[in-house]
Amino acid sequence: MTPARAWMRGRLADAPPALLQTMLSALPDDAALAVPDALAEGALALYAGLLRDGAGARRADALPLLAADALFTHALQAQAEADPDGVAPLAERIGAAGALAGLERLMG
Repeated sequence: MTPARAWMRGRLADAPPALLQTMLSALPDDAALAVPDALAEGALALYAGLLRDGAGARRADALPLLAADALFTHALQAQAEADPDGVAPLAERIGAAGALAGLERLMG
């Protein structure tokens, strides 16, 4: 089990099972990734999958969208726990001006 999956399981045992499974399934298998980075990559993977599929407005898209949003939130939480000074740089790297903006190429 990767550190990110262990982090999620340790904090979200009471989460709805479908939501937790969607988040866990989206996480990369790279155990060397820092937990915040792995959680952010999982969120980006979910968003990218929705954009590639032309999704976002269907009822079935609600769970992956919720999971992606939650993973971004948990990425920031994990960063705050590990190093509060790293929260702003992480937010810049993954947010609207960073990796999230790179998904724009999938739209269209």
